[in-house]
Amino acid sequence: MKTNTRVASVALMLGLFGSALVGGASMAQATGGYSCSNGLANVVTCNNTVAGVPVKLNITGNRALNGNEIGILQNNLNKTTVNFAVIKDSVFNTYSSFSPTVIIKKINICIASTCK
Repeated sequence: MKTNTRVASVALMLGLFGSALVGGASMAQATGGYSCSNGLANVVTCNNTVAGVPVKLNITGNRALNGNEIGILQNNLNKTTVNFAVIKDSVFNTYSSFSPTVIIKKINICIASTCK
């Protein structure tokens, strides 16, 4: 009986793992590729796995972004074209209405080995 239980458990785990991979792949495709996270010293880094355009934000003050704020940033970045001005405008527009206020001190965007 234990053998059957283990086989069923392994099959269930493999099935769940496989469905998670399929769900994860469709999720990445739907979001466009940006993944953002808080770093050290009030820096948020967003990497794009599709276009390879990293975005780094330096935030003024002792503040990290919460999960909701990071999610909104990722969604907005995924809707922008690969252009310095468009990405910067998107970031500033994202945080202009946040409470508590998020003040972006500097945005560093790198496209094809050129950073601005």
